[in-house]
Amino acid sequence: MKNLFNLNLFLPILSGILLTLAFPKWNLWVFGFLGLIPLFWALTQAKNSIQSLLYGFLFGLSHFATLVYWIVYTLTRYGELNLFFSIFLLFLMCSYLALYYALGLTIAYRCHIFDSPTLTKGLLLSLAWVGIEWLRANLFTGFPWGQIGYIATNISLVLQLAEIGGVWFLSFFLVFTNYFLFLLFKKLSENQGYLKTFLGLHTLGFFLLTILVMVFGFYLKTRWEKIIKEEPKKIKVALLQGNIPQEIKEAKQLETSFQVYRNLALKVLKEKPDLILFPETAFNFYFPYETKHTVELLRLLTDIGAEGKKFNLTPRIVFGTFRLSYTEGKPMAYNSLMVWDGKDFVDFYDKVKLVPFGEYVPLVEYFPFLKNFSVVTDVIKPGFSKNLYVPLDTGFIKVTPLICFESAFGEILRQRLKENTQLVFIATNDAWFGQTSAPYQHFQMAILRAVESRRFTIQVANSGITGVIDPTGKVLIKTPLEKEVVLTNSIKPLYHPSLFVKTGHILGLTGFLVLVLMAITLILRRFLPSS
Repeated sequence: MKNLFNLNLFLPILSGILLTLAFPKWNLWVFGFLGLIPLFWALTQAKNSIQSLLYGFLFGLSHFATLVYWIVYTLTRYGELNLFFSIFLLFLMCSYLALYYALGLTIAYRCHIFDSPTLTKGLLLSLAWVGIEWLRANLFTGFPWGQIGYIATNISLVLQLAEIGGVWFLSFFLVFTNYFLFLLFKKLSENQGYLKTFLGLHTLGFFLLTILVMVFGFYLKTRWEKIIKEEPKKIKVALLQGNIPQEIKEAKQLETSFQVYRNLALKVLKEKPDLILFPETAFNFYFPYETKHTVELLRLLTDIGAEGKKFNLTPRIVFGTFRLSYTEGKPMAYNSLMVWDGKDFVDFYDKVKLVPFGEYVPLVEYFPFLKNFSVVTDVIKPGFSKNLYVPLDTGFIKVTPLICFESAFGEILRQRLKENTQLVFIATNDAWFGQTSAPYQHFQMAILRAVESRRFTIQVANSGITGVIDPTGKVLIKTPLEKEVVLTNSIKPLYHPSLFVKTGHILGLTGFLVLVLMAITLILRRFLPSS
């Protein structure tokens, strides 16, 4: 019995590690479709709710500790925290995230989801899992990083269904596939025979659903490939990856940034781009109140415009900086994107979803010591949600901007797509994470955002990964990490609305309601007398 218990403790940890291996940069995506089987098996062996809580917690803790390990890198290198204390903070964060799975899987366990598995129970579990992910994406500040659905970006036909249900549908499908394979394994372990195991109604039902997903995915993909092909308008974009080391940015040695981006921008003008895009905080000073740097920036923009005239070109530019304004005499700093039309600043966007302990310190008014755990000072304020209007020679285009952490939130994108924007632009600075897996995981999210929006999606990162993704999720071009690079590519502004705007939130809310109803059922069963 002791050996069995020890094995059961190992199984959820194994599932957590297998699930992490399905994400970049390991990208062993097949584990995303079967990595949960050990966890499900352990839950069948749980003797009580305490054990199910423990198994769910161990799964979440092992998964997130191996998925977002790069937090330790950032805290030690840029937060100047002790290694062991950084690991302790990672443990606290992962423990918090693991609680969602501990509680959600215990609800499923108490509802006998893992006893005598059936496809109906698999559907309920898959919806409940979506509910767990919806909760952690929305509760408190929200942290949707590492949702299992992102693994499906490796399967093109499955990925297309993100237009209908967002990452929620992809998570549903992957968990349902895991449960079906668990069902087969459970039947084999009960000596039900190969014929009954593999040729039962459960197998027929699963394959019908899978075929339906693939066929519908093929239809959606071919439909959007046709829309892309038939759109006559093209825009040539230039993406500037300056690869400014974070140490230089932190020291505010702006001479380096100005020189690097001057060289890159002047170099690319011969390609005659319609639009030049810079990364997040390409010029990390407080515009326009730091006069010296503001003058230098204006000089750079003027020089780019003058050089552009040699190629009969008026360069339009979107770049990242910190924007400072005064409200009732108080300085308010924002992480912003500015639009330059060749003569003047014509629009801007201030980041709305700030990074906890990266751009602001939550609850700092009650716990001032929390400032010691932040990698930057608590000065950045959230802006308000809006899109950018970018003027081109052929007229304006509407661009949905996402800065850094915002690209992890499909709901932010969905709300802004209601204006039927033509392009998605993600500006980020992932130099904080070096060559860890974080930049690869971040770019994977951009692929999903492209399919949800059905728009060409451009990500420009200070140190990479910079790239262009078409509306079917195909990566057209991308850069390596930590290289100074200029990319040029032609994209098409699209005007056909994505179904994601109307339906992308439904499955997430449905999953949450299913999880709540399961919990209410358990409460009623416990406190109401049975008839």
